[in-house]
Amino acid sequence: MGLFERSKKILEIKREKRKKQRGEGKVDTKSEELREGSIGTIDGLDFTVLGRLVYDWGGGQWEEFYLEFSDTEEHKWLSKEGTTLELLDEVESADAPDPDELKEGAVFDFQGEKVKVNEVGKARIVLVEGSFPWDIAAGTQVTYADCEFERTGEILSLEKPAGARLEVYRGNELSRRSLEFF
Repeated sequence: MGLFERSKKILEIKREKRKKQRGEGKVDTKSEELREGSIGTIDGLDFTVLGRLVYDWGGGQWEEFYLEFSDTEEHKWLSKEGTTLELLDEVESADAPDPDELKEGAVFDFQGEKVKVNEVGKARIVLVEGSFPWDIAAGTQVTYADCEFERTGEILSLEKPAGARLEVYRGNELSRRSLEFF
C-alpha cells in the first residue's frame, strides 16, 4: 500500500470513527479486532496487517498477525493470546534446537546466551487469512517451544511446521498502551 493510499485509508477510518462517536458515544479503539488491512502504530511506528494465523493447541487458541512496517521496511509478528501481546522478529536459526527435542524447564545455549524452555507443545493452524510471501495452509501441524533468555527475559519462540524448516523468533511482550490502530 502506497503512502497516498495509506493516508487516504486512515482519513476514511477516522471519519467513520467520528461519525460513530457522535451517534453512539465514545469508540474504544483497543477493543476492535485486528484483521488483514488494519493499520496502526506500535510505539509510534506505522504498520499494516498483511495476514493472520490462528493456532489451536488443544486447550485454547492464539493468533499471530503478520505486520509490515513501511517506515523501516521490516516485517514482524504480533502474537496475541488472551490479553498478552508479543512483538517478534524472525532471527537466524542455525544454532537453535529442534522443539521436538526440548523439555519444559531445560536450558540451552542460543547465540551465546542461556535460554530456558517454558512450554513445549503441538498446535494446528486452523485459520489462514491474508497475504504471506510463502505457502501456508490451515491444517498444518506445528511443534513449538516458548522460551525466554535468562539474562534479559526476552522471548524466544521456536516453531517447526510439519515438513518444513525451523523458524525462530525473538522479541518482547508488548504493552497494550503502545498499540494503536485506526
